[in-house]
Amino acid sequence: MKHLERFLAGVFCISILVVLVISAVEIAVYADSGYFRKEFTKYNVNNPKGIVNMDMDELVWVSSEMMDYLRGDRDNLDIVATIDGQQKEFFDVREKSHMADVRDLFVGALKVRWCAAAMAVISIISLFLLLYWKDIKVLLFRAYLATVGGLLLLIGALGIWAFVDFTGAFYKFHALFFSDYEWILDNDTSRLINILPEGFFVDTAIRIVVIFILFILIMGGLLLLVKKVKQTKQNLGGTYE
Repeated sequence: MKHLERFLAGVFCISILVVLVISAVEIAVYADSGYFRKEFTKYNVNNPKGIVNMDMDELVWVSSEMMDYLRGDRDNLDIVATIDGQQKEFFDVREKSHMADVRDLFVGALKVRWCAAAMAVISIISLFLLLYWKDIKVLLFRAYLATVGGLLLLIGALGIWAFVDFTGAFYKFHALFFSDYEWILDNDTSRLINILPEGFFVDTAIRIVVIFILFILIMGGLLLLVKKVKQTKQNLGGTYE
């Protein structure tokens, strides 16, 4: 029975962390409407001397439509914009093919989040059926610390790898998730790679990690608070069951 209880606690904690990491990604790229404008300005992506010579407001609109597409809120990437003073298709065929793959990955991740949330609910209900509330809190707190500890080691290892060789890590990530090579774009002809340079992905990765760590701390703080309340009431000789 002890093994089953620990297994369920582990499932709950892993499921919650999956929900949090996917939510951190979504918040990082969707919550701040001005994020893309700041990044475009930072990296001067609409430089008149480059291939993305267009008005900043229209470029931000294009990025907004692109992000709607990735989340499944738009059917295609047939987007016409004023570039170099002329009406042009912003994305070419190769870019559309790659972004279709990215869309499948992102929409799939959102579905995984729902599945993880369901697993968290099922596992916590199962624990309620097996244990008293006070025992669940202790078990969950310990399982959470162990799960987060393992995850932070993984994040630390990936962070070191990205710091040493971000380009290599970025390449491996794409090779892992995308079977074709449509994601290898030409910097001289691809507007997509020009508006989303490597620096943008570095900034976004940092943003995701910061948000995720905040989530971890908040969740851990809540579990610790509940655990402390239990101990305090026991010390006072009271009960809250």
